[in-house]
Amino acid sequence: MRGLPVAFVLAAAPLLFGQEPKPAPEPEQKPPSESALVRAARETKKIRKSAKGKVITNADVKKSKGKLIVLPDDGKPPPPPGPPDPKSTLEKFEEKKLARQKAAEAVAAAEKKVRELEQELLRLEQAFYDANDPNYRDQVIQKRFEQTRRQLDQARKELTDARDAAAAIDQPAS
Repeated sequence: MRGLPVAFVLAAAPLLFGQEPKPAPEPEQKPPSESALVRAARETKKIRKSAKGKVITNADVKKSKGKLIVLPDDGKPPPPPGPPDPKSTLEKFEEKKLARQKAAEAVAAAEKKVRELEQELLRLEQAFYDANDPNYRDQVIQKRFEQTRRQLDQARKELTDARDAAAAIDQPAS
């Protein structure tokens, strides 16, 4: 315990004799070491300033020993582009919308015609088997049946064409 009062007196001595205590000297601050990014930026800046290469001109290219194809300038201007489309985007959209609507109506009409002919074909087939007179059956009903079958084949072809036309409306023009 003896060492404690002596250390206290030595620490308090400047206060006792009217001297102000000196602040502890601050450790010297070193500038922060540069990061890898800063170092890389400085190096590229040096390279950029020091790299002054020759600018290659057309004359240099013509003097070179490599394979060079020089196309003659015949003095003809390039052909002008086609005339601008007079229709606005809105008009084009409305035309496409109308075409889609007409195509949908054509598909619906063709489907209805196919359904009706299929029903007629079934009705004629049933009438063929229900008829008691073989002459009437062979002369009248069978001819109607064949005619209805041809009409049904034609209607199915029209339906396929209408569906293809409806699908072609949204396809881009090639």
